[in-house]
Formats: sequence, C-alpha cells, structure tokens
Amino acid sequence: MSFGPCGTGGLFDPRASVTVDDTSISYSVHNHGPTVDWTLGAMNNSGEARYIMDQLTLGPVGTQNSVVVPNLSVRMMTDITTTYPDGSQYPLQLGQLALGASNANQSFTQPTGNPLINASLVPGYLWDQGTIDTASYGLHIGSAALKLPLSLWFGGYDQSRVVGPVNALPSHNNLLDNFFIDLLDIGIDVEYGTSPFAHSSKGGLLAEGNASIISSISVDLNPAAPYLHLPQSTCAAITKDLPVTYEPKYGLYFWDVNNPRYDRILGSPSYLYFVFRTTNLEIANLTIKVPFQLLNLSLEQPLITRPTTYFPCQPPQGSSTYSLGRAFLQAAFIGVNWAQGLGHWYLAQAPGPNTAMNAIPTLFANTINGSSAKWSDTWKTHWTALRDDEATDTNDSLAEPVAHRLSKGAYVGIGLGCAAAVGAALLAFIYDKRRRRRKNAFVPPPSTSEQNTTQEATEIDREIYEVADPEPREIYGGKREQAWEMPYHDYVQRTSELE
Repeated sequence: MSFGPCGTGGLFDPRASVTVDDTSISYSVHNHGPTVDWTLGAMNNSGEARYIMDQLTLGPVGTQNSVVVPNLSVRMMTDITTTYPDGSQYPLQLGQLALGASNANQSFTQPTGNPLINASLVPGYLWDQGTIDTASYGLHIGSAALKLPLSLWFGGYDQSRVVGPVNALPSHNNLLDNFFIDLLDIGIDVEYGTSPFAHSSKGGLLAEGNASIISSISVDLNPAAPYLHLPQSTCAAITKDLPVTYEPKYGLYFWDVNNPRYDRILGSPSYLYFVFRTTNLEIANLTIKVPFQLLNLSLEQPLITRPTTYFPCQPPQGSSTYSLGRAFLQAAFIGVNWAQGLGHWYLAQAPGPNTAMNAIPTLFANTINGSSAKWSDTWKTHWTALRDDEATDTNDSLAEPVAHRLSKGAYVGIGLGCAAAVGAALLAFIYDKRRRRRKNAFVPPPSTSEQNTTQEATEIDREIYEVADPEPREIYGGKREQAWEMPYHDYVQRTSELE
C-alpha cells in the first residue's frame, strides 16, 4: 500500500498486496455502527468492515525519500451505501488516512492464551521510531477550488495556517478520540464594505426557532463528515437570508444561481461565523469565520442529473450527534499532540487563499502560536467590497450583479468519498529530527514525469477505509483533474537520509 492520491492506484485490493495480513485479526463489523459509519452519524451509512494490516509507504516507493510504516491498522470496508432523506441509496467509494489516536498503536485481543496483536498508527509509529519528536499532526484542509492546498505535517505544523488565538482542549476527552467542543452561536457578518444582506450583522442563528437550545450545543469537528451537520432549525435560520431553496429529497439547500444576490454574497467579504467556548483564559470565546465562497458546493451524478450548487447545512442523518465536517474545516486549523493520552488538540482560524506555504514546519510544544497575518488580507484578492448602492436592489430579478460573475459551483467539492475528499491533494509532510541536524535540507523536487502522477485527493480522518463500489461524486465544478492535481513534491518532503 503506497501513499498517494487514491485516483493513482485505484481501489485497494488486498489480493494485489504482497504485504497484506488479512487473517491475523478476526474482528469484523456488519451493518450500522460507529466502526462502519465513519461519520459518527452525520450520514446514514451502512455496510460491512473488517480489520486487516498492511504496509504503508510514505513517499516514492523504493527510494531513500520514503519511510515504511509496517503493520498499518486498516479497516477494509465493502458494500457501503449511504441513504438520503427520501430513502434513496447510493454506493460509496472512500479512502481515509488515519491520523492517530491517544494510544500509539491499536491492539486487538485474540483467543485466550494468545498475545495481543499490535497494529501501527502513522504518527505513533513515526514517534516510536524517533522520526518525529511528538506523536502529533497539524492539519488545514484548505480549498482546491481557490488553490489553497491542503497542509498536513506529522510532528509539527505550518504556522502560516494558524491565524489569531488558539484554543486547546484535552485530546483524550473520550474513548473515541473525537474532537468535541461547545458551539455557542452562529451568525452572519461582513469583514468590510457594505453587507449584501438587509442587515450589517446578525447573530443568534444557532438557537433561533429552537427553545431546546439554551446556551450551546456540543459539536464534533469531524473531517470524515461532509457538511455542517446542525439542527434543522439552525440550518433554516442561516438560510433564511440566502437565495436558496430547500430540497427535501437530499436534505440540502440549493443555491439560486440566477438570483443576483448569489453573486453579491459569494463575491463579497461576507462570512458565516461560529463562536466556540474556550479554555484559554486570555480570550472569552473563539470565533471561526467561514466565507460564503467556501459554502458553495456542487452535487453531481449519480445523485442528480446535472451539476447543482448547494449550501452544505444538514441535520445529522444517522444519529443525534452534531458535527462540523469538511465544509467547515476548509476555514479552520486543527492540530493534535496525542502524547499517549495526555495531550491536547488545538483549534484556530485558518487563512484564505492569499497564503504562502511555509517550507519549514514549527515543532509541537505545549502551545501553538499563530502567524502575524491579518485574516482579511489572506482573502483580499478574492473579495469585492460592495458600495451602499450595490448591496441590495429593490428588484433582484432584474438587477445586474455588481461583483464579477462567479462560475456556478466552481468553489469547492466536498464529497462523500475518496475522489472528492478534502478539497486538495494530501500533503503528508514529516518533520524529521534529522532535518534539523542537516540545517533543514530538503530533497530536490521530483521530475515532471513524477509530478504528473498526481490526479485525485485522499480523504483524511482517523481511520483508513477502502471499498470497491462506484460512489456518488461531488466534485468542484465537474473538473476533477483540475480540482485535485498537485505536484508530487507537495505530498512528502523528507531529508535524503532515512536509515
């Protein structure tokens, strides 16, 4: 099993691997359950899964720039389907890279008298081997459509992907190692210029129309879930000010792309903001801003006959657990220092597309420090501020849009499966301690022929799954190659010495 975009090697076939061990672990899962439904109930998924082990190679296979993770813990999933609100079912294809857990590895019990079987998890194994200083990672999903590539470092983080204050919470808050946090409110605002809405700013959307929400709700920040999985009342409150129509078949809100307000909203510096409770005594709350440009997604076949743009707010379909998935995480940074059950996970605002990627990561310590960048500056080339006379119109059906015409559905793809994974090809940078001794020397970029091998993205979460059925595609602008193509050296950068 080599690390790379899932489109390069196709679906995982254990029969084609000479290193696979699909007999030692006897544990298997059928139908619904947390080990089958990787979205924690965000989607209504079902199927079969069993645990196997295989060897994972990070970097070009067979070269000194690669590192091998043996006995990787893998959940191989088959016959996976998702059920939409109208009862229609669609087969899924997915691939997700595990980013670790509180324990350095995953142990499986065997019949009485037999020793435990220990399977590897990537950051835990790299830490145990001394390749990285801490079993940790720093992640910003980014946006493929806006050409802000995904950033993932093992053992460190890209400081340029952290803007403003950082909140820290224990990484061992429950056995599932999920990232729960209290969401206090949701609102709409504009960074500068005139608001494209009838109001300049509006809060209170989390609890609007729902007396059962007193002060907050608990949400899981879950890269495996695709949407903003919030109460139906919250979705209705948010979309009341948007030119969208609710489609009960899909449980989603379709953008009215012919309404001039569509262009005004998406082209303006307006955003949806999320207010979280913090444990940082220096700040009362943490606010994450998600520009509306990141919330204009596209459904494609076989879910729908023609590409259709939608706003990604939907109640959880398979449980009562609320979560903020990849649609939200385009605008947020998550860092985790597992520290064998004694560590923390970190949440912060992530920047926009006017951001240069740092060549050298920052090591994880007890705290994470952000860059000195101003968040609005990281978006300024993608926004057009509205004047007072441009913001609203008495007859939207006849008004001409004031911002540049935005291509319909050309912002981002947040799919259910591997090919439409996280908005960009995966950057699995490993901060090697030997790199520091070599004065941060990097391997030269690979040749053009190597770069051209990149086609599609690999989805990120805490587990690895593979299935062998066609899946619904929700791809940026319907242009899959353009959406996911990145140079290969953006995947793994290591020193020329790997012993």
